[in-house]
Amino acid sequence: MVTIFVPIYLYKLHYSIRSIMIYFMLASVFWGITQGPILRWSNKIGFNRAMALGLIGEGLQILMFATISVYHWPLWLIALVWGIAISLYWPQFRASFVKSLLHRKVAPAVGISSALLMLALGIAPAIGGVIASWFGIITLYIVAMLCFAAAAGPLFAGGQLIKKESYNLREIAWRKIWRDLVANMGSEVDAGIAANVWPLFIFLIIPSYVGVGVLSSIAVIASIVIAFYAGRRKPKEITSYLRNGAGVIGLTNAVRLIGQSAGQIAGINFFNGLGQALVVTPYYSRYYSNAEHEPLIPYVYAMMMACVVGDVLTFGLLALLSEVTSVRVVLAIGLIIGIPAGYAVRLIRTPRTASA
Repeated sequence: MVTIFVPIYLYKLHYSIRSIMIYFMLASVFWGITQGPILRWSNKIGFNRAMALGLIGEGLQILMFATISVYHWPLWLIALVWGIAISLYWPQFRASFVKSLLHRKVAPAVGISSALLMLALGIAPAIGGVIASWFGIITLYIVAMLCFAAAAGPLFAGGQLIKKESYNLREIAWRKIWRDLVANMGSEVDAGIAANVWPLFIFLIIPSYVGVGVLSSIAVIASIVIAFYAGRRKPKEITSYLRNGAGVIGLTNAVRLIGQSAGQIAGINFFNGLGQALVVTPYYSRYYSNAEHEPLIPYVYAMMMACVVGDVLTFGLLALLSEVTSVRVVLAIGLIIGIPAGYAVRLIRTPRTASA
């Protein structure tokens, strides 16, 4: 609901594009630094409890944004909170999801999960844009913070799917899983560009929260249907979805560079959303199936670190470029980086290759 509005919010508060890109880079640096120690600690207290604390961390980050004009929080401190929150939530979520799917058919479960994710990602920007435009961005942050707090409750109260399991990060077979790592890095960079660069690019053309939010939600219905349908297909059938979806994503990422009107942006987002829907089910079906054939926690750790490297390189480069060129050029270069990133998801191994 709020992620895509963060760069716009900071830009409207007169933070430079350099400061904004450094913020995103630092969040990933802190994520990478804290992920190993937090994984060990999470294994002691239980992964569900760690995820709950991660959601509370997300809420704290949002509270800091909501009060930044009053307390003047330094961006590095907000980035630290966000980085720790990611380390608490996402690695544990991926590992727990894999654990829950052991000895079950992966694709249908991923299809349902993907459809629900598409629903949330599709509707939330529009709702967030309306709230921010009609009631103010601070109200939006408060609503989002309350949602995070409400989501944390069941994770504290429920059982722990992963707790006190032995693992060794030295078990990571880097040479075997390198394709998965590159694919996940590409997926993360594509998502980072879509969430943190593209919305600001749109805002420079259509300067309103509601405009950005509605245009970001344009493909939600079709995406949900496709993600759910893909989960019902056989593994051989959904392979073509991954290939074709990555092609659509790469193409629309390139076309973003020439988007200059609301109609053009709506069309770009529509087809990009269809591409994402084609990719998400086969991609995460392979991700979770491959994880079953590797030491689980070390594999997830490596995949998350690939995300960290991708984000640090991307936003670090954009921060450097902001020293020598204009805001529009920096954002355009960010969109260009998203083109090969969108194609990279095709590299993830098939389950047959993973078990070899």
